[in-house]
Amino acid sequence: MAGALALTLLAGCDSGDDGKLTPDDLAGRYASGGCEDYPDGMGGHNYLTRDFTLTAKAWHLELAIYMDDACTTKLFSSVIDGPYTLGEPSARVEGATEGEFEFTTNKWTAHQGFMADTFTMSGCGAAPWVVGEAQDVTMTGCIGVAHPLADCPQEYDVVALSGDDLYFGERVTDMCSADGRPQALGAYPVVRL
Repeated sequence: MAGALALTLLAGCDSGDDGKLTPDDLAGRYASGGCEDYPDGMGGHNYLTRDFTLTAKAWHLELAIYMDDACTTKLFSSVIDGPYTLGEPSARVEGATEGEFEFTTNKWTAHQGFMADTFTMSGCGAAPWVVGEAQDVTMTGCIGVAHPLADCPQEYDVVALSGDDLYFGERVTDMCSADGRPQALGAYPVVRL
């Protein structure tokens, strides 16, 4: 399966002859094709949707985490912005290009009372949390999911484009250092709109 995906990515890549993607290749808006289901590492699942807008220099992500596998009841959401750069073709992930995605802002919104309480008790942001009100967690980080900017100014990732499907790396490592760059693509692409 992984080999077939890599061949498909290489065949459908809109980049140059060396397989290296450019920011112009990525420019556009991409969103989840449906509710994405990921293991949470503790025997449960995370359900989420992603909506990316990429220009030749910057990235914008609207991420929502849900309570249910139909993605109907939000737990919390995040809006992240920053510049990005693309590097060389990945030596570990066939058909992918290395990228560094910097953080300028990371704003979270609690959509459930217990999430607002959790964020307040965890020291996320600068004030007590209120359901439905966004708060910047760029400097403080939040619940181990968002790292403080001082600890993680950027993530080291890989990206691959297959037609209108944009894949990012599998998020199973600490991507705050080059050593944590993913060694596989994530299970779900975001689709160009």
